[in-house]
Amino acid sequence: MKGFISGIFVLCLFAGCQQLSGATPDVKPMQLQQNAIINQAQADEAKEIVLSMEEVVEIKGVTDNKDKIYLAPRVKHFDRFRLKEIRKSGFDSVKKRYPEATVFLSTDQKIFMELEKLEMELKNQTISEKRLTERLSKLEEMMRG
Repeated sequence: MKGFISGIFVLCLFAGCQQLSGATPDVKPMQLQQNAIINQAQADEAKEIVLSMEEVVEIKGVTDNKDKIYLAPRVKHFDRFRLKEIRKSGFDSVKKRYPEATVFLSTDQKIFMELEKLEMELKNQTISEKRLTERLSKLEEMMRG
Protein backbone atom coordinates (compact mmCIF):
# COMPACT_ATOMS: atom_id res chain seq x y z
CA MET A 1 0.00 0.00 0.00
CA LYS A 2 2.84 2.35 0.88
CA GLY A 3 4.48 1.71 -2.50
CA PHE A 4 1.22 2.37 -4.31
CA ILE A 5 0.77 5.75 -2.59
CA SER A 6 4.40 6.66 -3.25
CA GLY A 7 3.95 5.73 -6.92
CA ILE A 8 0.85 7.90 -7.22
CA PHE A 9 2.70 10.78 -5.57
CA VAL A 10 5.65 10.49 -7.98
CA LEU A 11 3.29 10.35 -10.99
CA CYS A 12 1.46 13.46 -9.80
CA LEU A 13 4.78 15.22 -9.25
CA PHE A 14 5.97 14.43 -12.78
CA ALA A 15 2.62 15.39 -14.30
CA GLY A 16 2.74 18.75 -12.52
CA CYS A 17 6.32 19.46 -13.54
CA GLN A 18 5.65 18.56 -17.14
CA GLN A 19 3.50 21.67 -17.62
CA LEU A 20 6.16 23.94 -16.16
CA SER A 21 9.01 22.59 -18.24
CA GLY A 22 7.18 22.81 -21.56
CA ALA A 23 7.41 25.95 -23.66
CA THR A 24 4.57 28.38 -23.16
CA PRO A 25 2.25 28.55 -26.14
CA ASP A 26 2.54 31.64 -28.31
CA VAL A 27 0.05 34.14 -26.98
CA LYS A 28 -0.84 36.89 -29.42
CA PRO A 29 -2.30 40.16 -28.16
CA MET A 30 -5.54 41.34 -29.70
CA GLN A 31 -4.79 43.44 -32.78
CA LEU A 32 -7.17 46.40 -32.99
CA GLN A 33 -5.73 48.75 -35.59
CA GLN A 34 -8.22 47.99 -38.39
CA ASN A 35 -11.33 47.63 -36.26
CA ALA A 36 -11.22 50.55 -33.83
CA ILE A 37 -12.70 54.04 -33.97
CA ILE A 38 -9.23 55.42 -33.12
CA ASN A 39 -6.15 53.99 -34.81
CA GLN A 40 -4.64 51.43 -32.43
CA ALA A 41 -1.42 50.72 -34.36
CA GLN A 42 0.76 52.24 -31.62
CA ALA A 43 -0.92 50.19 -28.90
CA ASP A 44 -0.70 47.02 -31.00
CA GLU A 45 3.02 47.45 -31.57
CA ALA A 46 3.63 48.41 -27.93
CA LYS A 47 1.81 45.24 -26.83
CA GLU A 48 4.09 43.17 -29.07
CA ILE A 49 7.17 44.86 -27.57
CA VAL A 50 6.14 44.17 -23.97
CA LEU A 51 4.86 40.66 -24.75
CA SER A 52 8.30 39.78 -26.12
CA MET A 53 9.64 40.08 -22.56
CA GLU A 54 10.25 36.67 -21.01
CA GLU A 55 8.26 37.46 -17.85
CA VAL A 56 5.08 38.58 -19.63
CA VAL A 57 2.42 35.99 -20.51
CA GLU A 58 -0.41 38.27 -21.68
CA ILE A 59 -1.00 41.96 -22.29
CA LYS A 60 -3.85 44.38 -22.86
CA GLY A 61 -3.52 47.90 -24.15
CA VAL A 62 -5.12 50.76 -26.02
CA THR A 63 -4.17 54.21 -27.21
CA ASP A 64 -6.05 57.46 -27.55
CA ASN A 65 -5.78 60.10 -30.24
CA LYS A 66 -3.35 62.20 -28.15
CA ASP A 67 -0.28 59.91 -28.26
CA LYS A 68 -0.99 58.21 -24.93
CA ILE A 69 -0.44 54.46 -24.69
CA TYR A 70 -2.05 52.47 -21.86
CA LEU A 71 -0.65 48.98 -21.20
CA ALA A 72 -1.27 46.28 -18.61
CA PRO A 73 0.86 43.13 -18.81
CA ARG A 74 0.14 39.95 -16.89
CA VAL A 75 3.39 38.41 -15.65
CA LYS A 76 4.37 34.86 -14.75
CA HIS A 77 3.57 33.91 -11.18
CA PHE A 78 7.19 33.51 -10.08
CA ASP A 79 8.17 36.88 -11.57
CA ARG A 80 5.65 38.82 -9.47
CA PHE A 81 8.44 39.52 -6.95
CA ARG A 82 10.13 41.67 -9.61
CA LEU A 83 7.14 43.77 -10.72
CA LYS A 84 8.91 47.11 -10.35
CA GLU A 85 11.81 45.94 -12.53
CA ILE A 86 9.44 44.44 -15.12
CA ARG A 87 7.36 47.63 -15.29
CA LYS A 88 10.49 49.75 -15.77
CA SER A 89 11.88 47.46 -18.45
CA GLY A 90 8.57 47.37 -20.35
CA PHE A 91 8.11 51.13 -20.03
CA ASP A 92 11.66 51.81 -21.26
CA SER A 93 11.23 49.48 -24.26
CA VAL A 94 8.01 51.15 -25.38
CA LYS A 95 9.36 54.64 -24.69
CA LYS A 96 12.42 53.85 -26.82
CA ARG A 97 10.13 52.94 -29.74
CA TYR A 98 7.72 55.84 -29.17
CA PRO A 99 9.70 58.66 -27.52
CA GLU A 100 6.97 61.23 -28.27
CA ALA A 101 4.21 59.18 -26.62
CA THR A 102 3.12 59.26 -23.00
CA VAL A 103 3.27 55.65 -21.80
CA PHE A 104 1.28 54.24 -18.89
CA LEU A 105 2.19 50.70 -17.85
CA SER A 106 0.62 48.94 -14.88
CA THR A 107 0.73 45.36 -13.62
CA ASP A 108 -2.43 45.91 -11.56
CA GLN A 109 -5.08 43.25 -12.26
CA LYS A 110 -7.91 45.79 -12.17
CA ILE A 111 -6.23 47.90 -14.87
CA PHE A 112 -5.69 44.72 -16.91
CA MET A 113 -9.41 43.89 -16.71
CA GLU A 114 -10.48 47.45 -17.61
CA LEU A 115 -8.17 47.52 -20.63
CA GLU A 116 -9.49 44.11 -21.65
CA LYS A 117 -13.05 45.52 -21.63
CA LEU A 118 -11.95 48.55 -23.63
CA GLU A 119 -10.20 46.33 -26.19
CA MET A 120 -13.40 44.33 -26.68
CA GLU A 121 -15.52 47.46 -27.00
CA LEU A 122 -13.08 48.90 -29.54
CA LYS A 123 -13.01 45.66 -31.49
CA ASN A 124 -16.81 45.41 -31.51
CA GLN A 125 -17.13 49.17 -32.16
CA THR A 126 -19.51 49.59 -29.23
CA ILE A 127 -17.79 52.63 -27.68
CA SER A 128 -17.72 56.24 -28.82
CA GLU A 129 -14.55 58.29 -29.02
CA LYS A 130 -15.85 60.57 -26.25
CA ARG A 131 -16.62 57.62 -23.95
CA LEU A 132 -13.21 56.08 -24.68
CA THR A 133 -11.50 59.33 -23.72
CA GLU A 134 -13.50 59.50 -20.46
CA ARG A 135 -12.67 55.93 -19.49
CA LEU A 136 -9.00 56.35 -20.36
CA SER A 137 -8.73 59.48 -18.21
CA LYS A 138 -10.18 57.52 -15.27
CA LEU A 139 -7.67 54.72 -15.94
CA GLU A 140 -4.88 57.28 -16.09
CA GLU A 141 -5.82 58.52 -12.62
CA MET A 142 -5.85 54.95 -11.30
CA MET A 143 -2.46 54.20 -12.88
CA ARG A 144 -0.88 57.30 -11.37
CA GLY A 145 -1.97 56.10 -7.95
